[in-house]
Amino acid sequence: MAYRSRTKMGVEVLRFQGDLNASEMIKVKDRLTRLVNKNHKKLLLDLSRTRRVELAGLGILVDRLMKVRAQKGEIKLCNIRPEVEKTFRMIGVGDLMESFHSEEEAIRSFAA
Repeated sequence: MAYRSRTKMGVEVLRFQGDLNASEMIKVKDRLTRLVNKNHKKLLLDLSRTRRVELAGLGILVDRLMKVRAQKGEIKLCNIRPEVEKTFRMIGVGDLMESFHSEEEAIRSFAA
């Protein structure tokens, strides 16, 4: 999984381009840690191109979520494909993070 990162209205947006698995999430974990250390605490993960989710990848994502929240930050999700959303719900991760149908809606939610 590759990802692209950019800042929009004070929110760091990371757009994933592949599966949410352990090996790729380890790379993303490091990026999220660097962002939080630089005081970027509004993080949005765009999963529009993510087709599959592995349990180990989700575990790493939840770990980062807890670390970000400990720093008074937040991770939100947007553009989740139905098959990925179903996996999130089955595992119970859907209740831990807010998700939105569009990037714009998610970015606005950080201001609310």
